[in-house]
Amino acid sequence: MKKVFILCLLGIFSCSQLCERSSHHSNRDKFTVIESYDSKTFEPETEASTTLVSEQESGVSSETVKAQELTPKLKKYCGDIEQSFKKYKWGKSSCEDFSWLHVRNSVLGKPLIWIVFGNETLIEKQPMNTTIVMCGVHGDEITPVKFCFDLIHDLQKNPGQLAENELLVVAPIVNPDSFFIQKPTRTNARGVDVNRNFPTKDWNANAIKEWKKRHASDKRRNPGKRAGSEPEVTFQVNLIKRYTPSKIVSVHSPLTIIDYDGPSIRSDKAKDLEHHAIEANELLYMMSEKAKGYKVSNYPHFPGSLGNWAGKELEIPTYTLELPSSDHTKTNEYWETFGPAVHYAIKHDMRMAPKKQAARD
Repeated sequence: MKKVFILCLLGIFSCSQLCERSSHHSNRDKFTVIESYDSKTFEPETEASTTLVSEQESGVSSETVKAQELTPKLKKYCGDIEQSFKKYKWGKSSCEDFSWLHVRNSVLGKPLIWIVFGNETLIEKQPMNTTIVMCGVHGDEITPVKFCFDLIHDLQKNPGQLAENELLVVAPIVNPDSFFIQKPTRTNARGVDVNRNFPTKDWNANAIKEWKKRHASDKRRNPGKRAGSEPEVTFQVNLIKRYTPSKIVSVHSPLTIIDYDGPSIRSDKAKDLEHHAIEANELLYMMSEKAKGYKVSNYPHFPGSLGNWAGKELEIPTYTLELPSSDHTKTNEYWETFGPAVHYAIKHDMRMAPKKQAARD
């Protein structure tokens, strides 16, 4: 921590950027500077060409994050969530009853929170069937936020649904600045689409060019000035790096489809890797079946999108569930329809054997 305060005094970083932390961090917790995620394509978020990342968020620490009593900042944030639930007539959020984890903040300083179900301490001892579910990536997509809270409530009430080797990570509001304003927007507080800002290999060459040509510089799809410039993107990247999931489910609306990005079925692949790709594709259709035959679509991926970065480049099976609408009155209906599909995905074991993982890497 001494280094942190020295940096603050020197003015290299702001104290609010460096020192905002939840009470679940012990005095032994440290911060670490990670040079970059991909030095060839990703410019980190600070002018010093380094990204300040908590060890707990990035996964470089061997210690497990333990959620404790909520900090005043998180209590206030839970109050904001409760007000949104009241606004949309969703009942009680019970936000203060959950063991939230929190390391970094949004552009406007709102906590970027997540919750873990399962025994995280086993990650270092054995491969875990880990699923990350993220909602609220675009603030004007209202229904996914409630969907993630429905999932959290369900797991909180029925923790026995997860086996010992299963881990679930849920980030219910990835882009809070755009969700909590009076008229929610797709982009974050800096006007950047946080699903076009991931550090993909094609970002520098194509992101801005494609935005201008394909989308006529539509402000709703602004990829930002550089890859990974937004804290909400760093948050997602670090969750994925920390938990190394066997699959990711990102919930959006309102395209009325389930989409898949990930390992592709190719004849030149090793047999075991080809089998993994086939299994990942099969899960897509099983999710569709569990959701009453919901439409499956091969939706294109874009420079800077989660599907491109996590699915295509990292080859983590990534499923985008697009709910039918952002109509806040239909959230119960959507949970009843799509909850079984997401539960099936969570239980579906997509772990790769160590030698298969090494071959993929």
